[in-house]
Amino acid sequence: VAAICNGGGGASSIMIEKLKEDTKNKLPVVTLYTKDPCSLCDEVKLKLLPYLHRCQLQMVDITKKENIRWLHLYRYEIPVLFVNGKYLCKHSLNEILLERRLCEIEEQS
Repeated sequence: VAAICNGGGGASSIMIEKLKEDTKNKLPVVTLYTKDPCSLCDEVKLKLLPYLHRCQLQMVDITKKENIRWLHLYRYEIPVLFVNGKYLCKHSLNEILLERRLCEIEEQS
């Protein structure tokens, strides 16, 4: 919510209220940096299937023009995975680490 009030004296005051986001019911976001073709990425996608009821999968194709930043960072590293913006693993899925991270997030909810 935002409001702008001009009291007539030439000065404006702005009130901005940040709405608290309900994070309790949100699933963690697993971000997979990938491209097509990528056989290692395909393997990771298959291994992620059993976890999809516990997380949201966001795939970022590093070869798309709008993702050039990720191409420079991860060109030789994909697949690269993050959970809620925090690095998890690269080259293959570390299922033990993913399970641990998901459990930690679920315990906090």
